[in-house]
Amino acid sequence: MATVAVAPVTPLALDADAATAVYAVSGDAIIKSEAGAQHASVDITRHLFEVAGVDQSDAFTDATNMAILACSAAELLGAGERLLTDTVAYVSQRKQYGRIIGSYQALKHQLADVRIALDFARPLIQGASLTIEGPTASRDVSAAKLAANEAAYLASRVGLQLHGAIGYTREFDLGLWINRVRALTAAWGDSNYHQARIATALLEAS
Repeated sequence: MATVAVAPVTPLALDADAATAVYAVSGDAIIKSEAGAQHASVDITRHLFEVAGVDQSDAFTDATNMAILACSAAELLGAGERLLTDTVAYVSQRKQYGRIIGSYQALKHQLADVRIALDFARPLIQGASLTIEGPTASRDVSAAKLAANEAAYLASRVGLQLHGAIGYTREFDLGLWINRVRALTAAWGDSNYHQARIATALLEAS
């Protein structure tokens, strides 16, 4: 297993302590490096490490786009789907005042909003994967990442609201998935980074 650090989108390498090879992107070169100090992540399953030699780089755009899509956007979509599935299952059996809470129209509307957000994000991710080496790749990938960020965040927010305080307990995996979403929305560029990337691409095309 190999891992890499690429500034500014991912200056820390994931699981560098367990990787057989650790790389850093410096300028227009990829150099072999090693794991440094560990940094805490909001997601306790993610182990992040400093890597010597990492420098700002705009090289290897195709590879970076692929990483953004596969290591963040697509995973966010999957996490959002899991959060929605778990939340639907919970509200379908949880009773309050003698009534299944999932029968309330207001809750159905919230879950429907999550379903729509995830369904809008999916074709953007699939479409970006088809143009990954094309002239609009960076714009398409950033649009997919933004949509995945928003959909997964909505799924986590609604999931926690409908579960209530039990969503924080160790008996439920909800907290693990929420923290995974929180970590991945910032991984490989946060929303501000990708909004700027889209704006730049649109200006260059106009």
